[in-house]
Amino acid sequence: MAWDLTRLTRNPRDTVRLLEVGERRGITIALVRGSDMDLSTPAGRLTASVLASVARHEIEQKSDRQRRAALQAAEQGRRVGGRRPFGYEQDGQTVRESEASAIRDAYTAVLEGVPLAQVAADWNSRGLHTPQASRDGSASTWTGQTVGPVLLNPRYAGLRSHVTARVREQYKDPRKARIAGIVGQAAWDGLVSEDTWRAVVEVLTDPARSHPGRTPQALLTGVGLCGLPGDVVLKDRDGQEAARVCGHTVHRGGASPASGGRYPTYRCSGPVEHLVRKAEPVDDWIGMVVVERLSRPDARLLLQRNTGPDVAVLRREVKALRKRLDGLATLLADEVLTEAGVRRESARLKAKIAETEQLLADNGRVDVLGPLIEADDKQAAWDALDTARQRLVVDTLMIVALRSTGRGTRTFRPESVEIIWR
Repeated sequence: MAWDLTRLTRNPRDTVRLLEVGERRGITIALVRGSDMDLSTPAGRLTASVLASVARHEIEQKSDRQRRAALQAAEQGRRVGGRRPFGYEQDGQTVRESEASAIRDAYTAVLEGVPLAQVAADWNSRGLHTPQASRDGSASTWTGQTVGPVLLNPRYAGLRSHVTARVREQYKDPRKARIAGIVGQAAWDGLVSEDTWRAVVEVLTDPARSHPGRTPQALLTGVGLCGLPGDVVLKDRDGQEAARVCGHTVHRGGASPASGGRYPTYRCSGPVEHLVRKAEPVDDWIGMVVVERLSRPDARLLLQRNTGPDVAVLRREVKALRKRLDGLATLLADEVLTEAGVRRESARLKAKIAETEQLLADNGRVDVLGPLIEADDKQAAWDALDTARQRLVVDTLMIVALRSTGRGTRTFRPESVEIIWR
């Protein structure tokens, strides 16, 4: 007995088995919605087979309509329901600012090398919970494993993804499938720029990433630039061209081979290592320059706010753009982009970096520079800051480009550290 034949069989294999057993054992099917069918007779089996085929056809048509409707909604950027996305209200479009702020901070943190576990700890300390409760119904806390998929979600860049069966088959990892399934802009506002999101995707999906990244330990890692002459234009506070450089950031490297392993270095992060500089004298010089600048009588003028774009957003944008610029060599090696494609994307990113850096406003200077400017002993105040805070001060005050000192140079030359005041 069954309510309807579609409740009794779900696919052709079930129907064949039912007919075989019914014929062998003389079964009669009694349906609440439909006539009885005696499977011991040819007519009964024919009726059951035809009805099952018709039901299957209707199911397939319904499924096809649903798939087409879902694809159409995705192409139009619309959301089709589901669980409340973190950072948004139940409608999926209205931003929940308490969560959105944490998400934006997380993107910045990942680009700075902060581990996902540390991001999760920050979200938990803010009293934020995952949208999906635990099995026992209690609020669920964040872990590094649950933070990662959130940051990889295209919705936070204002992008709409639609994962088809073909995409799902091609990309076994559901995170990569969601990225590959992007069909266009979403109907809701993203929380970060697409460049920022893609830079974080490159970090979190890097095959060489066997463990979460570490917080930068060096003063100029990701902040200072390789000063080899290039096509990236650096402009001063008046918008005038100050220098043309390679544009890649520097990172803290191991000891120079020529040093006998005695000191760490700064190295260009680009595909060609243009620069290797002893790190300690550079850091000491930058510290002296910062203290001297903040000790001048006009230092308080640095705290004047303007009405420009939010400085945190712009700095996050610049870091994301530089991260993508540094990753172009990998895309070329993996044959994701051609040489011509790399040149076009490089030119676009460098132009965007220059434009965004020009837009960087002074309205974040009060929180960053205020405590140092107000301190009686500015050297002691600078020394008391941790590396992360010192990096923020440097990035707020100046653009630093490291030049090569030439072969055989053993003494530090201040002119090899080009400083452009913001």
